[in-house]
Amino acid sequence: MTKFYSEVILFFFIYSVMGWLWETIYCSLKAGKFIYRGFLIGPYCPIYGFGIIMVLYFIEPFHNNLILLYIFSTIIVTLLEFFTSYFLEKIFHTTWWDYHNVPFNIQGRIALPVSAFWGIGCVLVVRVIQPFVTKIVEMLYNSFGIIIPSAILCLMAVDTVFSLLNMFSLQNFLKDFHSKLEGQAKNLKSSLKVRSQHFSDFIELEINKKNELKEKIREKRIHEKENLELKLNTRKLKFNERRLLNAFPNVKLKRLSELKNPRDLLLKLDKIKK
Repeated sequence: MTKFYSEVILFFFIYSVMGWLWETIYCSLKAGKFIYRGFLIGPYCPIYGFGIIMVLYFIEPFHNNLILLYIFSTIIVTLLEFFTSYFLEKIFHTTWWDYHNVPFNIQGRIALPVSAFWGIGCVLVVRVIQPFVTKIVEMLYNSFGIIIPSAILCLMAVDTVFSLLNMFSLQNFLKDFHSKLEGQAKNLKSSLKVRSQHFSDFIELEINKKNELKEKIREKRIHEKENLELKLNTRKLKFNERRLLNAFPNVKLKRLSELKNPRDLLLKLDKIKK
């Protein structure tokens, strides 16, 4: 039994690393720059590890039937992707991937073309890659026993706790940032009412162009002052908060959904603070 669990942990870790490599290479090529993918800090994406483990063990009786292997693999990884997206959004108020632009999608969480691709990937893993990975895992277990699996569990547990703390910290940051934005919006609304009344008075009194220009300059200075206050009243992003925003260019921040490109705004403000 110890050997079985050790092998499962090793399989999980290896495929998590392979998933991270795939996502990092693909997203880096797509972005034209290096993108360090993954929710966790380490070079692994657990969703790939969980997906492959489920395919390896839950549908093992169908491994020799290519069609059934493809169908059940596609179903498993699609359900995993859907519920992972759902729970991440509910817990962190954040959408990490969005397939709304992909045909035949469901809530932007999953899409038929993407699921079809995952199914092909699972078939390749089971039929082509798994035999080599099995040899590596057997070699590691025979040489080191439970040492490496135990180390992996400890490493990923610490990483998970630290990453979760960082995510909750980011949520608090976004909540604070949103509160400041709402405060500025209220101040701006009050200011606009006053300025609107002033503008009506200016029309009635036929203020000349020189005074109008002065008013525009004053408004610009007020706007710059408000932006500066916002920058000064928000803290710098922490390393992993910044990394997550960089790693997921299409991330949607629910707390700042009223803003256009809130992710880009946060990163720009953070850069100003350096």
